[in-house]
Amino acid sequence: MMCYIWLRYQQLSDNLTSAMMWHMKQTEERCKEEARKNFEADVLQRQQENNKVGRLLSLFVDDDVMDSIPFGDVRQRAWKIMPKEILQNTAQRMRVKPASRMARQWEAVDTQTAHIRRHLRPLFCTLNFSSVTPECPWLAALAWVRGTFSKQLRLTQRPLAECPPATLPPRLRTWLLSVDENDTPTELHASRYEFWLYRQIRKRFEAGELYLDDSLQHRHLSDELVSVEEKTDILTQMDIPFLRTPVEQQLDELTSELHEQWIAFNRELKQGKLSHLEFDHDTQRLSWRKSDMTEQSNSVTDFYSQLPLCELADIFRFVNQRCQFLSALTPLQPLYVKTGADADSLMAVIMAQAMNHGNLTMSQTSDIPYHALNDSYEQYLRLSTLKAACDCIGDGIKTLPVFPYYSLELGELYGAVDGQKFSVERPTIKARASKKYFGLGKGVVAYTLLCNHIPLNGYLIGAHEYEAHHVFDIWYRNTSGIVPTAITGDMHSINRANFAILHWFGLRFEPRFTSTEDMLKELYCAGDPERYKKCLIQPVGQINKKVIIDEKPHLDQIVATLGMKEITQGALIRKLCTYSAENTTRKALFEFDKLIRSLYILRYLRNPQVARNSHRSQNRIESWHQLRSAIAQVGGKKELTGQNDVELEISNQCGRLLSIIIIYYNSALLSRLLQKYEDVGNTRGPALLRRMSPVAWQHIFLNGHYTFISEGKELDLDAMIEGLTLS
Repeated sequence: MMCYIWLRYQQLSDNLTSAMMWHMKQTEERCKEEARKNFEADVLQRQQENNKVGRLLSLFVDDDVMDSIPFGDVRQRAWKIMPKEILQNTAQRMRVKPASRMARQWEAVDTQTAHIRRHLRPLFCTLNFSSVTPECPWLAALAWVRGTFSKQLRLTQRPLAECPPATLPPRLRTWLLSVDENDTPTELHASRYEFWLYRQIRKRFEAGELYLDDSLQHRHLSDELVSVEEKTDILTQMDIPFLRTPVEQQLDELTSELHEQWIAFNRELKQGKLSHLEFDHDTQRLSWRKSDMTEQSNSVTDFYSQLPLCELADIFRFVNQRCQFLSALTPLQPLYVKTGADADSLMAVIMAQAMNHGNLTMSQTSDIPYHALNDSYEQYLRLSTLKAACDCIGDGIKTLPVFPYYSLELGELYGAVDGQKFSVERPTIKARASKKYFGLGKGVVAYTLLCNHIPLNGYLIGAHEYEAHHVFDIWYRNTSGIVPTAITGDMHSINRANFAILHWFGLRFEPRFTSTEDMLKELYCAGDPERYKKCLIQPVGQINKKVIIDEKPHLDQIVATLGMKEITQGALIRKLCTYSAENTTRKALFEFDKLIRSLYILRYLRNPQVARNSHRSQNRIESWHQLRSAIAQVGGKKELTGQNDVELEISNQCGRLLSIIIIYYNSALLSRLLQKYEDVGNTRGPALLRRMSPVAWQHIFLNGHYTFISEGKELDLDAMIEGLTLS
């Protein structure tokens, strides 16, 4: 119980930190917008007044105005151009120097006093920050502010001498302090100083100077890393490639391969052997040469349309008979459950969550009562049990005869990672706004790892999170029996560390590039760049091997920490990126990433099959996204059901489970067809099956009135494929 309370306390601290960052960002944006509006309004007013002021000045040079005319008459004519009060205000404004941009920003801060007091103050006064520097003046100022507010006092009621002077920079004293007639500072501008303090704490928190001890995501990096010496026995059993080979030997092998790749690439480019590339000698630009795409035959595209329509409940029951995946849905309280799980109720509640129906709507459109659905949901649907059920079906697909035909290359398993946007009905911690995808609502991203059409792993991330921070985690935390040997992704999967991290654990990272210009900007060499002066394509820089060798102990710590799952990749990268560019550990990681990335780019440019496999792998996950979207939209919207993040995760896992059930059913059909072709000696049929995708649903009823209570009817695959032919 104490461990659970401690974990929940850390999670709540992270939630408060996210709220603090969001409210601070919103406050700063409102201040900027208010200052911009005031500046534009002042400029517009001055432009309008300048026209009338010009007409007033023209009275002094107007020949029609005689010198003998009384000045009172001239004044009356002037007031017709601009009334007296407006003229007085304009004259006063023109005598005063216009407000500077800085002044307008601090005036905008004054308009946010109520928001700062209501939203920012409780958060900053609750979180317990720590600093990497001793006697941090910002933490001292925050403690002083907390003490003032705890005594129900205002900052203006405390002596100015108590405020830490280091938090009052000379360039801002004019705006943060009030002065008397002798220009002597007397007291603080309370709201401005409070905003300034919170803003500086937020900036230093993002930069890594401040951190939280009671947190899961915002602790200091040194507190996250494990000791390699203390964990030697465990790390030896894990057999991580980077830890068992001296770094000098690794670098010698990699740099030698990189040099060979450079020489071979330049030679083949000059000789014109790279027919898929086009090099313009005048502009020195490299580009892809477009190739003709062959269309699929009608027999492949129309295969599923020849099948009879089938009820989803029958498919559900068929897959359970083959894989027994419902047995993985164990009860939450086994001692209090007198009978086993009702398979019909479990099927109904899984489909209710996956299809965005909800238990109430499913009870109204099926033969399962609401109380049975609700009991099954509370007792059996948990993240651990749903993931175990998905793994059970995935391992079942692996044993089917058609599974090897899904591989892009013999002996290789290509996994693809990508995110899919889902809106949510109720806002949660992870749900964020994105006008492009959610309009005025909020949503999350379902991040998924797909291999041979099978969604091996998946979880939800915030719409504001960078997908590249989760590439390693989603692969390393995969619990199924299918282990990809290469990971592909789009441009959102690339950062400055993924090539290195995945290489350390023996995995190839092969993302799909969309621009040759972007590729050439990341192409480095290991030796002297002068050696490549005569190459058509030249490296943009040299890799610093010395910093990698010097930082090997710290890199070992990072690898060991990731290997033991003591920290997520996203948290690690965020912490490293907060360090300065001169931090040696950060430089070593990024330099190693340059080495592995340069090797991959050269292979990508030389071998068109590498690019083709990457494209095909990513096309597969896009196809699966269409199936997942079709399942979610049965209930009306492409969204996840649930009132909190845990319920949203359950809804997402139910959608993944239902999609993998459909994929197993299609794979079973294709396997039976493969056996039929093998029995009759048809050699063309298996070749066509390689182009078949098990991600299809046009032959399945996804909507309608559901009947889950079985009447003993079973699916007959032989009868379904009887008479089907592929030409």
